[in-house]
Amino acid sequence: MHTLPANIDADVVLAIGWMLDDHAKLASVSLADSVEQIRGSQTTSLTDIEIEELVIEMAGSRGLAVLLDRTAR
Repeated sequence: MHTLPANIDADVVLAIGWMLDDHAKLASVSLADSVEQIRGSQTTSLTDIEIEELVIEMAGSRGLAVLLDRTAR
């Protein structure tokens, strides 16, 4: 099991879960769109990288493909 961020935010985890549950099963999950959506709906101290890690972990557990489309900042 992957180690989660020390400052894990339960509201962000729930928001990612809802986002992924509503996502089409045959389409890849866009990291860029996911981070933007979470940033727009949640206030969190998690970094973009930590949000990306959560999205990847949670999408993988649901059998969803992830589109690695974020640019480095």
